[in-house]
Amino acid sequence: MNASRNPFVLFPGWLFAVFLLGSIPIIWQTTQVSIDTDPLTLLESDKRHLETYDRIQSFLSDDTVVVISVESDQIFSQAGFDQIRAISNALGQQPGLVDVKSLTHSVKPVRRGFALAWEPFVPAGYLSEDQIIAIRQFSVTHPLVRNIMVSPDGRITLITATYKRDLSTPALRQAFRDETSQLLAPFDSPDYRIRTISIPFIAEEISESFLRDLKLVLPVTALVILLVIGLTLRSFPCLVLLLLSEVTLVAMLPGVLGLAGFSLSPYNLLLLPLLGAINLTVLTHQLTALRKTDAALPMDERFAAMLRVVFRPSLFAAITTAIGLGSLAVSGVSQVRDFGISGIIGITFIFAWNFGPGLSFLRLGCRFFPSAIQLGTNDLRQPEGDSLFRRLGQAAMAKRWPAVVAITTLLLPALYAAGQLNLDIRAIRFLAPDSPTRQMAEMIDARMGGINIVQLDFDTGKPNGINRLDFLRRMQAVQAFAEDTGGFSSTYSYASLMAMMNSIGEGDDSGTLKLPSNSLKLNLFVVLLKTTNYPFLQALSDDTQQTAHLVLRTTDVPSREFVQLLESVEQRAKEIMPEEVGVSAQAGLHTVLKADKEIVDAQLGSLIVTLIAMFTTMLLLWRSWFLAAIALGISLGPLCLLAIIAAWFQ
Repeated sequence: MNASRNPFVLFPGWLFAVFLLGSIPIIWQTTQVSIDTDPLTLLESDKRHLETYDRIQSFLSDDTVVVISVESDQIFSQAGFDQIRAISNALGQQPGLVDVKSLTHSVKPVRRGFALAWEPFVPAGYLSEDQIIAIRQFSVTHPLVRNIMVSPDGRITLITATYKRDLSTPALRQAFRDETSQLLAPFDSPDYRIRTISIPFIAEEISESFLRDLKLVLPVTALVILLVIGLTLRSFPCLVLLLLSEVTLVAMLPGVLGLAGFSLSPYNLLLLPLLGAINLTVLTHQLTALRKTDAALPMDERFAAMLRVVFRPSLFAAITTAIGLGSLAVSGVSQVRDFGISGIIGITFIFAWNFGPGLSFLRLGCRFFPSAIQLGTNDLRQPEGDSLFRRLGQAAMAKRWPAVVAITTLLLPALYAAGQLNLDIRAIRFLAPDSPTRQMAEMIDARMGGINIVQLDFDTGKPNGINRLDFLRRMQAVQAFAEDTGGFSSTYSYASLMAMMNSIGEGDDSGTLKLPSNSLKLNLFVVLLKTTNYPFLQALSDDTQQTAHLVLRTTDVPSREFVQLLESVEQRAKEIMPEEVGVSAQAGLHTVLKADKEIVDAQLGSLIVTLIAMFTTMLLLWRSWFLAAIALGISLGPLCLLAIIAAWFQ
């Protein structure tokens, strides 16, 4: 009479067999999927930290850097220097090591007679108390040592090891990490606390963190789902069918996304449990509706009755959910855009599964487990007069206008709360608070000058143009302005490097940095730095000496404050420099502004597109302005409440 015309219900065996054959490539693709834990994937949405990484990597070529921090009250003592030297020497035995920089393995320019020479920061052998005091004073006050090699309080020093090694695979990265950890383990003690940070280590740490979380989250989630669905359906065979269908779909989702060209990353990994929950919702509706049908009817007619009840609401839900995820596609942030597109693909696949091969699976399951769709003592067709949700619904209907007013009044505080939300993205927050990498990054931010490094470029327009005293004096004035703002923990410039060399050449130990008085002395310092390949020369100027850099360092301040600081320095620099010198903040300010604007635009654009598209879709489907407006208004209520809660607890 009213048998289903859905072919997956009429011919479940054949069509499900065809589906299983067709799903082999998808299952195979799922087995090939891996989680992209490349730290650069995280940094793509955190322009400030990415800029810091790019800035450091620009003069490291393709080398790998491991930074080791040693924290102790005995850093500036004979025992402390011996410990640092031993660690540096041990690192020197590692395969692929290019260089080690530490207090005991670095040199500084000094004046000897009428010439300049290089001598170790910390000479080998026994040191007197006066020598140690002098080394400490130099280290915690010199602008090119403080916050770079030594913390201002003198309790932390950094050792930088540079390697040329093949770290292209997880196995090679893990081996390098284990090797370094074993090498440093004998030196780690309560008196000398050792931490490490390196891009290859971060990748492995992220991977381990995800696996650890999955081992915890999956069993807990499965238990909660079993409990909730078990209480809802109260049928073991029904529960088995539902879970088998869920497992089948979740097993295919990574493969579907992989075939569509998307890889799993920390950004879109949460999409899988979200899609799994949506699939469970649809399955529960199907089974509940199927169990409510007349048991005397043939199975095909029961499925037809179920589809008449479930199909249209499921279609509406799928369309509106896809619209919400699809609105993220307008974002200029690649991770947000990919999340939205992946979500649309996932929703489409879920709908196709549940009203295609999934129906065949249920039809076959009902053949093997007839009791799955038979009601027991709890007849779902009986009205639940004492249900909490029913009572709440009746109360809301009885007081509909006060309820509408209450929802509307949430709008104003929600708009205010949305304006107070912190839109900053920090890649480091993807790691757990007890993560060694996060702890070291936060330590560097709190105690060694900050983890944000940006620069202003001063382009003179001609090679060797930065080696003019007038230009350097103006650059020094810009640097002084930046320091006077009080917003930067450290500032470094080509002008300060030349002033430092001049102070050494004149034997001035007062700490006051003065530029050379004539061009001859300036050019001598330039030649000396070039012949020794001094690393700060590479960091503070380009190879042709046409462009000089002012490097600014800050702690992890909010984006708005960060941008205001950079804008003030850039504006002042343009006022001080002559017109022929181009001042550009492209290496810092513009990327930060762009990132901040992209995030805001993505969120606002997504919200606006979602609301318009949902209203239009419901209007076309229901052909009722009133119903579409009511549905949209109801959906805004939880959003307003979430905005208020997020602003309150951020």
